[in-house]
Amino acid sequence: MTLKVWLCVFVYAILAGLAIQLVVLPYMFPQLHAGNGLLAGRDWVGFHEQAVAHAHRIAEGGWGEFRLRPDGDNAITGIAAFFYYLFWPKPWTLLPLSAAMFATGGVALFSMLKRLDLEDNEALIAILPYLVFPSALLQYGQIHKDVFCTAGVLVTLWSWVSLLRQDRKARQIFPLIAASFIALVVLSVFRPYFMFPFLILGVCLLLWHVIRAAWQAFRLLVSRAEVGRRGSLVFNLQSVGILVLLNVLVYLMANSFVDVRMRPIPVQGAGPQVHAAKFAVPMLIWQSNKDVRSADAKRLVTADAAGAEAEAAARKAIEECRPIVVLKEGELLENMINRAFLKIAVARAGFTSSGGTTAASNIDKGIDFCQNEDLVRYIPRALQIAFFAPFPSKWTALEKRNSSSVEIYISAVEMFYCYIAYFGLLYWLFSYRRWNVALLIPVAFSLGLMLLLGLTVANVGTLYRMRFPFAMIFISIGMAGILQLAKIRPLWVEKLDSSAD
Repeated sequence: MTLKVWLCVFVYAILAGLAIQLVVLPYMFPQLHAGNGLLAGRDWVGFHEQAVAHAHRIAEGGWGEFRLRPDGDNAITGIAAFFYYLFWPKPWTLLPLSAAMFATGGVALFSMLKRLDLEDNEALIAILPYLVFPSALLQYGQIHKDVFCTAGVLVTLWSWVSLLRQDRKARQIFPLIAASFIALVVLSVFRPYFMFPFLILGVCLLLWHVIRAAWQAFRLLVSRAEVGRRGSLVFNLQSVGILVLLNVLVYLMANSFVDVRMRPIPVQGAGPQVHAAKFAVPMLIWQSNKDVRSADAKRLVTADAAGAEAEAAARKAIEECRPIVVLKEGELLENMINRAFLKIAVARAGFTSSGGTTAASNIDKGIDFCQNEDLVRYIPRALQIAFFAPFPSKWTALEKRNSSSVEIYISAVEMFYCYIAYFGLLYWLFSYRRWNVALLIPVAFSLGLMLLLGLTVANVGTLYRMRFPFAMIFISIGMAGILQLAKIRPLWVEKLDSSAD
């Protein structure tokens, strides 16, 4: 069944992507068309132009000119240039890869829903928004890193859920760890800052299983007759070992990044033209980023070392509403919290102070986090934005500079569906009596990432795109909740059936 779902989603994504790039945008909505099947006014237009230029450099200088991140940041540009050079410099050449990643993410979501004891048809209905939402077209129908991040997040969550289930098989452990590793590598290439939330999740799960294993071992020692508890103890001890390995992998990828170089395959008799050969061997290069200095490093102040000077600098930064963190000697936990605050505050400042501050889709653009208290007070508002933006008051607003009426109405329809699904989510969460990792892991992680996006991303358009995998988890579970509600037979219906009998 899983293979059938993957093939169906893959073929659908290929056909829908071709339709968008070759028919819908050029002929049905030419006012939205930026050329080459790309939607106007978005990042992928620049990615395409950079990829074409990079493919041209590869054609002239050979594979030695290939760079995964030609601009030093976006790996999608290098991947697109790779396909442009091998095939044709058009966005549709990237569709098979994007569709495969989208289908992989869809199968992972489908499999997670199956872990909630849903039937195949119920799980298929629940993931329909992932497939048919118009915003999903932006995942695979345009050139962007989002589809890779979506697949990476969903596959990682699925593999962790499967690894921590009570009914896991020993032969499944290695393939699941391998799948998790590959997904994390993909995620680290495109959005390395997602490694830290996964590390937090992994540490929390590790602590939970350590506590459970210790408690079960204690009970076994107290009451030796309880032989049935030994199986649970063995399971938790194995889970501890698995989580230690997963946390080590996530930590290593959080402190390093993957680069790719292409080594041309020598061709005998090719002479000086060997550099232009189409064939090459990719080489993965792991590089440490511990020596990479943040642009905000100057904002770090060590209180004990600088004394009065540090206090004056901190006071001035607060008065000017610039993010700053004060590091104290020996205060490990407090320093970790302050560093996290700084990263979030700086990330938000990047959205509120960038060139796009005049975009009509910005929200709360005048709010910055000058102190930790500012961030804490903003959490309820951040959750509101993350889950419910764009708000109903904006569903018919046509003043957005970079959005057409078609895009606005599409987002309105999608958000209306999301609001309905949220009711099903509440029912599912409050009525689901068998709370286990299949529900807790994806919901807890998605909630944390939705909060993080709400705190940092001040542009609704960017938020709408980045929250896709996390929103799909909530929406799919919500749709599953609605399906469970539909199974409930009211008491008066039961009475009618009994009287008829």
